[in-house]
Amino acid sequence: MLNILKIILSLLAIFVVTSCSSGPETINYGKENCEFCKMTIMDKKFGTELVSQKGKVFKFDDAACMVKYMQVSNQDDAQFKFIVFNGVDAPGDLLGVEKATFVNSGEMRSPMLGNIGAFKDPNKAKEYLKSDTTAQMMSWEEVKSKLE
Repeated sequence: MLNILKIILSLLAIFVVTSCSSGPETINYGKENCEFCKMTIMDKKFGTELVSQKGKVFKFDDAACMVKYMQVSNQDDAQFKFIVFNGVDAPGDLLGVEKATFVNSGEMRSPMLGNIGAFKDPNKAKEYLKSDTTAQMMSWEEVKSKLE
């Protein structure tokens, strides 16, 4: 009886440890809703996530919703363990804010019309700038200022 109890407690401990999210999660496009606007997240080029210090994941359909959520909830970057974006050049791949190269362009047409995309490869961002003369590269701080 004691051995069975030990096994049950061990399995329970494993379940609790593995079920707690501590990082970004895959976005289930077409099935999950944006935390801010509640629209279904559809576009793999613009999905974003915030992960709290405690591991709670908040998913958004684009950077505009993420920044507005941060503003309305009175939270800044320091309150989040991870701030991640899908790459315009790598749809569905999540990349951290520190590795993203941001481009603003009316031609991007992001879901909530923030029209800011994150690029995984800085060279592809530069190529995009050459093809769209209205586009401009931005820092994360500039992105937040523009979208607030």
